[in-house]
Amino acid sequence: MTKQKRCLLIGALFLTVVGCQRRPLWDGSGGESCEVHFSAGSLKLEAATKAPDDKVALEVGSTVRVVAYQRSSAGQTEPNLETDIWKATATYKVQSDGTTLVACEVDDTGAETGTSVKGMELNNGTYDFYAYSTARKLEADNRTVKGVGHGEDFLGAYVGSRAINRSSSSVALDFEHECTKITFSVVPAEGMSCNDLSVSKVGLKRLATAPAADYTIGGDLAATVGDETSTGEIVGFDYIDPLEKGKGASGSGIFLPKSNGVVPAEFTIRVNELDYVLTAELPSIAFLKGNDYRFTARVKQGSVDLVLDVLSWGAVDQNLDGFGGPNGSIEVGSWGNIDWNGSIGGNPDVNQAPIEVGTWTAVAQSLDFLGSNSGGNVSGWDEVDSGSEGIGR
Repeated sequence: MTKQKRCLLIGALFLTVVGCQRRPLWDGSGGESCEVHFSAGSLKLEAATKAPDDKVALEVGSTVRVVAYQRSSAGQTEPNLETDIWKATATYKVQSDGTTLVACEVDDTGAETGTSVKGMELNNGTYDFYAYSTARKLEADNRTVKGVGHGEDFLGAYVGSRAINRSSSSVALDFEHECTKITFSVVPAEGMSCNDLSVSKVGLKRLATAPAADYTIGGDLAATVGDETSTGEIVGFDYIDPLEKGKGASGSGIFLPKSNGVVPAEFTIRVNELDYVLTAELPSIAFLKGNDYRFTARVKQGSVDLVLDVLSWGAVDQNLDGFGGPNGSIEVGSWGNIDWNGSIGGNPDVNQAPIEVGTWTAVAQSLDFLGSNSGGNVSGWDEVDSGSEGIGR
């Protein structure tokens, strides 16, 4: 063997040793690699409102970040981000069908930058996949997300122990809502006739503190409760029937999960030609991820009743009148002593509107019993309301 060949052989052996030393103890790799193709599956709804094959499309144009990990040992039965091995991160854009994901580059807020990039490529092996949308910046630890606030429908997904190889490289991500939805509607009670019945704004206090504490992939946004400065609003209300404005209006807002606590609230509604403000301290309640808390104000001749239905996010309301079916609803409280001509509670001059009216009386002293679930399933309620698909007591 010549001296040159001997040097080449020694160099090759050295590189092999170094490569072995840098390789993890176990990575499940089969040597070959392939591009992984991701798709968005469904947003989870409860069995009472979701058929087995229902697919709820993600918002077209939204972005998704996927993070791949491998477990630290072959015998490990559960993922552990403290010890598992990060492998790759990639970001994607939801296409027009709501399920197809195409790789794209995003900025720190998760907005697409327009730069073309390649999708995730992995060696053959078994992986845990974590995903979230919007595709915000992933911190240097490869598991933490910061800055999620009110108004964002933040979604999370996890797929565990997924074998990847050239013949099996497609992964469907099954997302769920990490935040909560609050809906407010105003409708006329039976016997009440209005030319115009609408909502300008709903103001809420003592919500969760924003932005949220750090989100860890695969986990939940921690539920918190703030003080008087932890506020939120619902705006952008639509008429239930644009051709008959007297049938009422409805609007929704998205908020971070909130733990138990009272909620000071202010509802600004329009009854015919005047704007009115109804104030109340809503009983102690938790707003949990994946739920839609539907408050409905039923306007009567001299009072307003406030009722609550709790449904899974995205559940279809079958009540043709709009919201807050009477079966299974919780009566939260009512405002009494109201004159819709403005003679009680303020000056009827529309230039000084809105007029604060009504005396609030709480019926439910606490709604804490609604707070024992972990998202979407209202514990203790087992009867489905056939009129509004609310969950009855």
